[in-house]
Amino acid sequence: MNAKWFFRLCAGVALLAIIATACAAPTPAPSQPVPPTAPAATQPPAPTQPPAPTAAPASKYKEAPQLAEQVKAGTLPPVDQRLPENPLVIETVESIGTYGGVWRRGFLGPSDFNNYVRVVYDALVRFSPDGSKVVPHYAESLTPSSDFKTWTVKLRKGAKWSNGDPFTADDILFWYNDVLLNKDITPSIPTWMKNKDGSTVQVQKVDDYTVTWTYNNANTTFPLELANKDNGDRQYAVFLPSKYLKQFHAAYAKQEDLAKMATEAKFKTWTELFANKQSPPENPERPVMAAWMPVNRISEEVFTLRRNPYFVGVDQEGNQLPYIDEVQFKFFADAQALTAAALAGELDQQERHINLLSYPLFKENELKTGKIRVITWPAFGGGDAEVFFNLTYAKDEDLGKLLREKDFRIALSYAINRQEIQESAFLGLGEPRQGVAAPGHPYYPGDEYAKKYTEYKPDEANAMLDKLGLDKKDAEGFRLYPGATKRIVVELSVVPVFGPWPDVAQLIAKDWEKVGIKTNVQVRERSLHFQLRASNDLQAEIWNQDTAGFPFTGNPKYDVRTILAGNITLGPLNKQWYDTGGKEGMEPLPEIKKIVELIDKGKTVGPDEQAKIAQEIFKIWVDNMFEIGTIGLTPLDQGVCVVNANMRNIPTKLGKDWPLRTPGNSRPEQWFYKK
Repeated sequence: MNAKWFFRLCAGVALLAIIATACAAPTPAPSQPVPPTAPAATQPPAPTQPPAPTAAPASKYKEAPQLAEQVKAGTLPPVDQRLPENPLVIETVESIGTYGGVWRRGFLGPSDFNNYVRVVYDALVRFSPDGSKVVPHYAESLTPSSDFKTWTVKLRKGAKWSNGDPFTADDILFWYNDVLLNKDITPSIPTWMKNKDGSTVQVQKVDDYTVTWTYNNANTTFPLELANKDNGDRQYAVFLPSKYLKQFHAAYAKQEDLAKMATEAKFKTWTELFANKQSPPENPERPVMAAWMPVNRISEEVFTLRRNPYFVGVDQEGNQLPYIDEVQFKFFADAQALTAAALAGELDQQERHINLLSYPLFKENELKTGKIRVITWPAFGGGDAEVFFNLTYAKDEDLGKLLREKDFRIALSYAINRQEIQESAFLGLGEPRQGVAAPGHPYYPGDEYAKKYTEYKPDEANAMLDKLGLDKKDAEGFRLYPGATKRIVVELSVVPVFGPWPDVAQLIAKDWEKVGIKTNVQVRERSLHFQLRASNDLQAEIWNQDTAGFPFTGNPKYDVRTILAGNITLGPLNKQWYDTGGKEGMEPLPEIKKIVELIDKGKTVGPDEQAKIAQEIFKIWVDNMFEIGTIGLTPLDQGVCVVNANMRNIPTKLGKDWPLRTPGNSRPEQWFYKK
């Protein structure tokens, strides 16, 4: 990974144009002329015959046998008519693949929505496999103006949705005019679509295949933003099947028809109906652009995706992708059951929900049976089990005030024995660190900040807590609030996914209780945890920090304005304060305001200045201990990849992080089963 090159590209220096010719369709070899054959001189000329019908020219593209059968039966147009004029060429990792097979994968139910998002990586542009640049996908090119205020997006002419409808600029304008600017659907404009003055960015149609985004200020990070606008975290993608969705939108459908459809589908409002109908995993009738399309709902026991016959991609020899026929997500009640299925060889590729502690078992199985391969994908930086505090917790005024106290958070960091966590929960892998970029990354703030407050200093923690006036304890040795008999109790919420987070939580709770802070660990189902996060009811939680390489885009966990976009619990009422211009919610701490200002500034400058700003953000973040880091730089979070030994074209080296939509950035469309 050349991180410096990555940031130069993403700042727009090398994105003056995403070269369309790099993704041009393969040119067929010219046919060889056949010399004419003269009739034998002794033979009379043959009787005149009616001309034979002209044979259809051979296609320069190839397709899956099932699709070829449909074409032959007349139920599907020929592949040349299904592909755009300039298809996306996806280079294979090892070799040209063969068609067929079902990719068996596990998921934990509807709340595991992003499992689907990561597999299809359904965006106009995407990150390259190593994360070093943003490259074309459904968009053919992406070009900035000289001042980086206007970005021009060109779509692939002739591209189609999975039902055969044309994919055009109107599908982006529908998102902009009828979804983004519709206050019933989008109550507040997301940060990335706002100018510095709070006004909304302008999106305009130039022609059927060209759209512009125009900012009042320079925006050098636009490509990174666009690479994440793919329905991730259930946010609307920036392109929607307008022809299909208009029947569910109040601007196009009759009110009585909408009301009837909403009632029949058991929704209270047309906006709830619309949100459901636009979501591919919840509505298999909705056309998609991705390589595979849902054929049933994510709420079913086996959620199935099937090959999209109109997918825009081909391999370097002109074979339409994907190679694999279907993706089947099998439901498991918990991550432990999913991991057991992977160990038993019942899943063909899985990294999500694979527990790091199972790594030795998988390696042993790999050596014994030869039926699986185990690949590890490291993270860009950050941390693998972080404690995030809710700075706007309001149910208990005393606790809320304490959580906003910097020295309280620092004391709790000093109280944690990270070496014990590293050995018992991370197999000795990784290192104690805070949630900042990795060494060698241009955003790395230096060893001082990566390691700050990570030393195990229980005596220092006790002294700091005493100094805060928390020196009185009850009969069990737990600290009391100043001037009261009320015990301080912190609830640490954790979800049993991705790794041994419940184990980490118990170890942290044990350490905090040693310095007198009573800690209750609550292990919760993912969707309930998210509900409590959004409603401002979490006090503290454990999650990973997977946005350290992307502090300016992709819903960074350093930006309180993105909390309800699937982000951590830093301060839901701070987000409300920003969304309402200070009329509602809670005013952020000065340091949080400063971070927000720096994030916005970083979107307007070049790579060298971005690096300085990112380092400043990390220093403020660590100095104030808004996030307590434990262990980082391990393959814990979706980095242990278990693969069927016959599944090929899966890279052994891959950039891994949520903004990259791993494993989507590995291009699963070109994976195949070796026969």
